[in-house]
Amino acid sequence: MRTYPIEEIHSGEDDGCLWVSLGFASPDAPQDVLHIVCALRPDAQDRALGMAAIYLERDDQSRGGYAGADRIHAGEDAVTVELNAAGRDCLEFDAPLRLTWTHAPPGRREALAILARMSGCECGRVVECVAGAPIA
Repeated sequence: MRTYPIEEIHSGEDDGCLWVSLGFASPDAPQDVLHIVCALRPDAQDRALGMAAIYLERDDQSRGGYAGADRIHAGEDAVTVELNAAGRDCLEFDAPLRLTWTHAPPGRREALAILARMSGCECGRVVECVAGAPIA
């Protein structure tokens, strides 16, 4: 498992999706980022194309894709992303990620609320929030 402290957090709701962006420093990039995106209302075409799933992106769309995680666990201490083979390949990580809220940067509470909302969506079925994490 690769563990990195979260240094920057952004989250919100835009254009029919919920999103959380977690910035961290990795050996590959001092300003690395993981984007977690969840569509609110996937349609039949999304389902047919395999896009009715969580979308993960590392820093741009060249390192992103749908259904790359078997589980995203959001809690008070960290966000753990259990990448499957597709996720490891598209994000270019060789192991699961554990992004910690070490210094509780601004935006943590809002990001946890968005992740909790994702967990209730069809596309966010791999997202789980633990007790103690704020629920929207």
